[in-house]
Amino acid sequence: MQKQALSKEEKILGGFLGAAAGDAMGAATETRSIDDIREKFGGYVKTFLTPPDDVFAAGRPAGSVTDDFSLIKHLAEALIKSGGAVTDAVAEEAVLTWYDEGTYLAMVGPSIVECVARLRNLPFEKRYPNITIDNFATTNGSGMRILPVGLLSGGDIDKAIGDAVVICRPTHNNISSMSGGCAVAAGVAAAMRENATSLSIVEAGLKGARYGEKIGAHVAVPSVYRRISLAVEIGLRSDDFERTIYDLNALIGTGLSAYQSIPAAFGIVAASKGDAMTGLFMGVNAGDDADTVACMVGSMLGTLQGAGAYPAEYIDVIDRANDYDIRGLAKRFSAIVK
Repeated sequence: MQKQALSKEEKILGGFLGAAAGDAMGAATETRSIDDIREKFGGYVKTFLTPPDDVFAAGRPAGSVTDDFSLIKHLAEALIKSGGAVTDAVAEEAVLTWYDEGTYLAMVGPSIVECVARLRNLPFEKRYPNITIDNFATTNGSGMRILPVGLLSGGDIDKAIGDAVVICRPTHNNISSMSGGCAVAAGVAAAMRENATSLSIVEAGLKGARYGEKIGAHVAVPSVYRRISLAVEIGLRSDDFERTIYDLNALIGTGLSAYQSIPAAFGIVAASKGDAMTGLFMGVNAGDDADTVACMVGSMLGTLQGAGAYPAEYIDVIDRANDYDIRGLAKRFSAIVK
């Protein structure tokens, strides 16, 4: 019996829910090695936990998101307000309204801080005068918050890539971060398509990564495109959950850099074979910047499989912990997606 096609709104809700669940569940595991996660929590984390005192989300209830999904939400709201127009002004508004809200400033990344300082003519001392050696600038914030751009495309991969360039430009205008942002946006766009698979997400991600490497300032870091290819090879050849996350962590990395965590997310998408829950748990337990890895995996696989791939209570847990209305956000966002 042929499966019924998912509606546009179901896929959009799945993308938002997958990203929020990955971020919120990973809020407890962030900054730890894989071995530290297992020791701290008595095994792999597969539920929402109260973040311990030694992580960025300390003091927040179980199910709380971090800067990752909150930036996604602000970008989605800015796009809703613009009627779906993707402009420099929209990109800047999303960052500034998030920053002014102030809820997640303890978690803010260096690229956002520099962007806000530049837009508001505030003093900011760059760590290095030449971006070529400023590897601190090549962060994964481009990919972690780009979900709404992929959803907005309605499945048009080229549109998602072009729009990702506009959204990433104010904060992540270097070839590494730009490549990663374009890759995730393209992966989400592919997942919006009716007959999408995990491999079609990867194929689109590679296309986005290759294009993004042509945009922005040069930095002396590895190629995101090449590292996605390697991560996918690792994901496809790994035959179990544990081996996959250890291999990806050791050989690709799951840290703050765009050239680590974004390729690792695509490796998990490949290893999951399209199963959203498998990908979620891999990302949450992948170590280091685990909440961001899980957020990006959830963005792509949640869109692929729709909200029904996750337990029904996930929405209630996240809404209650963050005072959100994820269903309402998805419904309003669906109205601007053609």
